Amino acid sequence: MKKEIIINLQTYIDEHLKMQLICFSLSENCDKIGYPGFKHFFQVQAQDEMLHIRRIINYLLDRGEGYSFKPVDIEKREHKDIVTILKEYLKIRTFFAEITDKFLINASKVNDFATIKFYEWFTIDFYEEIAETNDLISWLNMSNNNHYEVDKKVLSRNEPNTLAVINPFAPHS
Repeated sequence: MKKEIIINLQTYIDEHLKMQLICFSLSENCDKIGYPGFKHFFQVQAQDEMLHIRRIINYLLDRGEGYSFKPVDIEKREHKDIVTILKEYLKIRTFFAEITDKFLINASKVNDFATIKFYEWFTIDFYEEIAETNDLISWLNMSNNNHYEVDKKVLSRNEPNTLAVINPFAPHS
């Protein structure tokens, strides 16, 4: 693998680790403001981020490369309402979609077709999550400040399918 591709994948691990910690922080924030469903939602998302890290690590190992973990520090923010929390999360998901696109383009410049395919899975995943978050914000805004039903809906969010996520070439589902 080209050095730039390895650096991009290492950066991807680092960013996913930050995202996992941010999701736990958002979960705590949801708990503090009284949203048990969204507390669960963000804990499940944190688990999904760990599985993403495993996917990236497995991809690197399958390609004969190594990886490392850097110390991660996140800015812990306290938000007073759920819509603000979701907008913060949406901003971060959009950042992930953008760096995924950037890394995919870098892989295409060096004709690394396996890495292109690898990033395509993430592209689909992030844009689905962006759409889901936009829907949640819309539902909360339409609820006349009665957020109970939306919170109850996200409480039923399923845990990620571990094997489908950690396999670097599993189809997106």
